[in-house]
Amino acid sequence: MCRLEGPVRDRSTLHTMPLRMLAWAVDHPGPVDGDPLARVEKPVPEPTGAQVRVRVRVCGVCRTDLHLAEGDLAPRRFGVTPGHEIVGTVDALGPEVSRWRVGDRIGLPWLAHTCVVCRFCTPGR
Repeated sequence: MCRLEGPVRDRSTLHTMPLRMLAWAVDHPGPVDGDPLARVEKPVPEPTGAQVRVRVRVCGVCRTDLHLAEGDLAPRRFGVTPGHEIVGTVDALGPEVSRWRVGDRIGLPWLAHTCVVCRFCTPGR
């Protein structure tokens, strides 16, 4: 879960967006009762290319996230913030985005993108 703080950067977005946000990140993987997560401050990212920035409303945390925190899975980079299965609102667009608009409701999977054509990605699945 992230909490946003700081001054507003851009009033053209759906909601005012601060410069920095608070998040939980994997600091030192290990047993959950050993506090493997650390509360950190991160910059609010700016989308580039075909990326969108999403103001997260709901985020699932599941066993895969616990595997990351506990060190059973190696994170792709240090300080990763666990959580996926995100639903939120698009609040900023990269310059190459044509499919989405600021204000659109959007859901994001674990992989951050899908092919949209295979049997697992087609509607109803």
